[in-house]
Amino acid sequence: MKRTQHGMTLVEVLVAIAIGLIGILIITQAYLASDSFNRSTLGEGGAQTNGTIALYTVQRDLRMSGYGMADSRALGCGNIQWYYNGAYSGNIAGGTLPNLTLAPVLITAGAGAPDTITIMYSTDANRMVPGTLTKPMPDPSAELNVDGTVGFEAGDLVLLVSDTAPVTCTLEQLTTVQTSSSKIQHNPGASAPYNPPGGGSLFSSYGTNSLVFNLGNPIVHMYSVVKTDATCVTGCQGSLRLTDGILQGGAGTPYDLLDGIVDLKAQYGKDNGVDNGTVSHTTYTANDGIVDSYDSTTPATASDWQQVLTIRLAVLARVGNYEKPATAGGNCAATTAMPTWSGSTGSPFNAIDVSTASS
Repeated sequence: MKRTQHGMTLVEVLVAIAIGLIGILIITQAYLASDSFNRSTLGEGGAQTNGTIALYTVQRDLRMSGYGMADSRALGCGNIQWYYNGAYSGNIAGGTLPNLTLAPVLITAGAGAPDTITIMYSTDANRMVPGTLTKPMPDPSAELNVDGTVGFEAGDLVLLVSDTAPVTCTLEQLTTVQTSSSKIQHNPGASAPYNPPGGGSLFSSYGTNSLVFNLGNPIVHMYSVVKTDATCVTGCQGSLRLTDGILQGGAGTPYDLLDGIVDLKAQYGKDNGVDNGTVSHTTYTANDGIVDSYDSTTPATASDWQQVLTIRLAVLARVGNYEKPATAGGNCAATTAMPTWSGSTGSPFNAIDVSTASS
C-alpha cells in the first residue's frame, strides 16, 4: 500500500534559497547606499563644524595679539633674548631654546605645506605704559632704576628694549620691587627661572631711556597643521595643533585640537600703498587706514609692522568619507574648483591636490 508523501523536493528548497539570497542582496545594497549617503552628510557637516571651530579658535587669539607690546619702539627688535632654567634662546651663542620674534602675529609660510601662525600677547599685566630706565643697566646687573614702580609686581615678566639702534630686547622676571627708591630687580634663583645666574652676562646691556614693558604672564600660541599619520605622503588627514607655554615652561607642549584640518594659510593685510592684485581699489595710498595688499612677507621694521592692519586666514577641512571617482583615475564627483580668498582670485591652497581637497 503506497504511503502518502509530504514535504518539498530538493529543487524546491534550492529555488527558495536562491530567492531568499537575492532578497538579502537587494536589501544589503539598499542599506549600504543609504549608509553611504548618511556618512557623507554627517562627514560634510563634521568637516564644516571642524573648520568653523578652527577659524574661531585662531581668531579668538588673533583679536588679543599684540596686547601690551604693540609699541612702535619695540616691534623692530626682532628675536627676544631669553633664558629659562639653565638654557638660553637660540639667538645667543650655544642657546637651545626656540627663537621668539617680538611680533603680535608671525606668519611662517610653508613652501608646499601649511603655514604656521605664532600669536603673542601679554596677560595679567597691571601696567600698560612702559617704564623708562633713569640710569644705565650694565649686562651683569640685576637692578633696574625706573621712572616709577607703579604696576610692576614680583613675578611679572618684563621686556627690556634698547633706545638705540640696533634695537635689542631681553626678557627678565621681576623678583623685587623697591617703591621708595624706584628700583625693580630681576635676581636669579629657583623662584625666577627666567633670570640667568650672574645677572645675565650674555645678555645685552641697556642705557638710560631704554624701555621696560610689563608683560605680566605673556602668551605665545603657535598654530600649525600636522599629519595624523606621519608616514602618509599624499591625500593625508591632518589635525590643527596648538603649541602652548613656550614662555611659561621653556618648551612647547603640543595639543591636537581638531581632526580633519589639512591646510592652514594666512596673510598680512598691509596699508603700504602697494597694488599687488589682491585688493581692488581706485587709489593705493600708504598709511591711510585702508588695506592695500595682502601677502605673507614678514615686516622687517617697526614702521612696516605698523602698516599691518589685519590678518586674513583660511583653513581647509577634509571629509573622512571620500567621494569615489566617477571614472577610474578621474576626479571625484564633488567640485574640483579651488577655493579663493574673498576679494582675490588667488587661491590660498595652491599646495593641495585638487582631487583630494574636494573630496
